Amino acid sequence: MKESLIESFRHEVKDSNADSFPMFVDSFTNLWDYEFGSLDDLPQDVDELVADRAIEYGLME
Repeated sequence: MKESLIESFRHEVKDSNADSFPMFVDSFTNLWDYEFGSLDDLPQDVDELVADRAIEYGLME
């Protein structure tokens, strides 16, 4: 399940634009957190995309 979700996210982000990117990241993180309880153990490339979104929200520096 994890690999399938990660691959779907990578595909969606690849085809995203400035308007859809935040929606894809938010949707992915909500689903991942719901299914697995935390955002731990994300592959580095996915973690970096999620971190970029967190910076936008002011949750990280």
